[in-house]
Amino acid sequence: MEVMLVAVGGFIIVPILLALLGIGPERLLQQAGYLFVLLTSEASLTLFFILFLLALRKQNLVNLGWGRGAFLREAAIGVAILPLLFLSTFLVSLLFHNFFPNHISERNPLLELVRTPTDLTLLLISSIYVGGLKEELQRAFVLERFRENLGGVIPGLILWSLFFGYGHMIQGVDNAVGAGLLGLAFGVLYLWRGSLTAPIVAHALYDVVTLTAYWSFYRETAEHFNRPLGGLLFGFLL
Repeated sequence: MEVMLVAVGGFIIVPILLALLGIGPERLLQQAGYLFVLLTSEASLTLFFILFLLALRKQNLVNLGWGRGAFLREAAIGVAILPLLFLSTFLVSLLFHNFFPNHISERNPLLELVRTPTDLTLLLISSIYVGGLKEELQRAFVLERFRENLGGVIPGLILWSLFFGYGHMIQGVDNAVGAGLLGLAFGVLYLWRGSLTAPIVAHALYDVVTLTAYWSFYRETAEHFNRPLGGLLFGFLL
């Protein structure tokens, strides 16, 4: 029940609250501001659930690896694996280009919301807060619950990576597969280091670089994302 609450509780409750305020699902992918409100609200509620459930067991974020290890060393490891993350995205893009061309994403609805500098700023904030912080705390919480009560971290890592990939299906099948593999990489990094710093830094930087590169180089020529090299930067977002 704890895992289910942390996994989907926010995305059930927040859209209902937004609908009561007159912000329906059809508007959330039309403007970056609405998406920002959805993502940050869901992330905040999920973080509240994590802190609350940890407190019930007389635990805190340290039990998930918060603050473990030398910060600069762990952050440097997160930066160092960034090229490997983009390489994995490129390889997934290449795989789909050569073997599953009918499933290549022609568009990414999240990136298409980046129309103005304000849009870019809002999604950059989301990248750090939602992608880097919330999703890595969420992943660590789930993996630790699997370690303690649900059959071990390996089944937890596999199941959560599949769930993480499925959660990005709105960005296309190829990007969902890429997200699942990257989620697996973030999980392995967390289990290897026993610290949240490296996966948080790696995840946040991946999203920030993706958004910045899109805004700087690809915004006016989005069709290049249908090519394997374009997949190197297209990838998943958040």
